[in-house]
Amino acid sequence: MKNVAVLMAGGRGQRFWPHSRFDTPKQLLSITGGNSMIRETVNRVSPLIDLSDVFISTTEDLFDSIKDALPEIDYLNYILEPVGRDTAACIGLAAVVIEHRYKDPDTTMITLPIDHIIKDNEKFLVAIKEACVLARDTGNLITIGIKPSRPETGYGYICVGEEVEKTNNITACVVKNFTEKPDLETARKFLSEENYLWNSGIFVWACRDILSAIKKETPKLYNGLMRIKDSLGTLHKKEVVKEVFYGLDKISIDYAIMEKVSNRLVVKGDFSWDDIGSWTSMERIFPQDKDGNVIQGGHEGVDTRRCVIINDEGLIVTIGLSDLVVISSGDIKLIYPKKREGDLKKIIKSIANNEKYKKYL
Repeated sequence: MKNVAVLMAGGRGQRFWPHSRFDTPKQLLSITGGNSMIRETVNRVSPLIDLSDVFISTTEDLFDSIKDALPEIDYLNYILEPVGRDTAACIGLAAVVIEHRYKDPDTTMITLPIDHIIKDNEKFLVAIKEACVLARDTGNLITIGIKPSRPETGYGYICVGEEVEKTNNITACVVKNFTEKPDLETARKFLSEENYLWNSGIFVWACRDILSAIKKETPKLYNGLMRIKDSLGTLHKKEVVKEVFYGLDKISIDYAIMEKVSNRLVVKGDFSWDDIGSWTSMERIFPQDKDGNVIQGGHEGVDTRRCVIINDEGLIVTIGLSDLVVISSGDIKLIYPKKREGDLKKIIKSIANNEKYKKYL
């Protein structure tokens, strides 16, 4: 039976604006100074999955730029959404397309976000390989959990129950419940109790099993997917996909499925993992200077502490600043207190509604 990888690459990466823009979304950026994020993800999974079995799930307007970045991926392996409807619709569409492609509902999907940093790649691949076997043998929906290293409020958490399988390579446990992005006090409590894992957003399941869960928990989505399934291989496919997607609710796979089903397990990932979600995550990736600053590009400062300063050209000068994010990207300068990072989407929405400034998105 076949294992395939689905790279979820449909987001715009608004929290990395202004580096991430309409023509250069986050997945095409080299956030860590090496390859683009989507290239790193392809390279990460390629020892386990043939390139012919790697699928890219993205939106129609990103197809050309991503295809140029990944010329080795066949264009038939792109699963295109007319509009983003979050991960439940993304994964459901991928399951329908992959089941149709391989004519086998037991084909196992490894769904991977593209904005992760994962070290210890051999351990990652071992965990994924074992999770594929577990998913196929048990019919469970498998998520990969990561042991927390800090009280992180930006991640979801998984409360772990009893062990159901333990090998030399993995430990699989019952999922008791999910908690999405707790406050700091709760995150500290989770860290101390040691039976909580970060929800990595990496999932493994058979097409048959995820579609069965969608049918039970989100019948509206399932009915739409069945309409799409009937259109595959016909001239009406694109039209049907568009009609279905514009009528779907925007909901994540966690809320729609994983928080509701009983046939779910978590595999403990014994590898270094981080979700590169925003400019402040640079503090976990790059070394800090003696004053706690992360600096890339030209900068001179006096009494500047705990700042993230990213400058693509020229010189930034700071005096008496602390706990700020300062980004210079071409014709845009962005400055905000780190604790206000959640408001970045608000300003992007405001710019999108201003005809004078829309060109900066």
